[in-house]
Amino acid sequence: MRSSSSRTDARLVHALATRLDALATEKSRAFWERYLKGVVPFRGVPMASIRKAVHAWWHSEGPSALGVPAQKELALGLFEGRFCEDKLAGTLVLQEILLAELTLRDVEALGSLFDRELIADWNTCDWFCVKVLGNLLARELPSRAVADEIASWRTARTLWQRRAANVAFVNLAKRGEANFQGFTTLMLNTCAVTLRSEERFAQTGVGWLLRELAAADCDRVLAFTEAHLGEMSREAVRYVVERMPKSAQARVVSGHKRASARR
Repeated sequence: MRSSSSRTDARLVHALATRLDALATEKSRAFWERYLKGVVPFRGVPMASIRKAVHAWWHSEGPSALGVPAQKELALGLFEGRFCEDKLAGTLVLQEILLAELTLRDVEALGSLFDRELIADWNTCDWFCVKVLGNLLARELPSRAVADEIASWRTARTLWQRRAANVAFVNLAKRGEANFQGFTTLMLNTCAVTLRSEERFAQTGVGWLLRELAAADCDRVLAFTEAHLGEMSREAVRYVVERMPKSAQARVVSGHKRASARR
């Protein structure tokens, strides 16, 4: 028999789905499915409309009256929906409504979304990383406990959780050691492990992180990149050097061509 809380969750999830369906348009659905090449199905609701629907639903249909543990479970449950908008709704609830309630103790549950393959495309992954994980990391500074936990995902089973171990830090990276002592070393160690994966989105996650980290310590990023050229894709290298001086760009690109030729 289903518990009363399960029945409540199902009712609330259905109420939000009804709101989202009412806002969907075929034009928006076609645009997003074409842009994302079908990696996740869309109802056809723009982000601004998802945000408005989520806040209206939260405050008028019952979620705001639940206890915090039940609210967290409800937010995570939204990721079980098959549509991108369901997962973005879960991201918005965690970021804009429940962020102050998230702690180190919640990181395992957040990571389980990847292990359960409820986050399994780059769009959902990156929104979740930047909006939820990145903001949680920033709020916990200068403590590094959450950072160490999320960085440990670099050895995760799924591609998307390994990507998250890098992308979650992109908005902090440009601050370098101002985040906490040892931040740069933690990021470079994470990148080194992630580069063992040849998948495109593992590689570009590293490239994105290193590009931002170079703003804080270009010399260390440049040395790291040149030491790992044999493991990096051309696309990842292009990300890394994008904002470096032209001379450094030319040196790295040339070195990557030589490294690629030796493979």
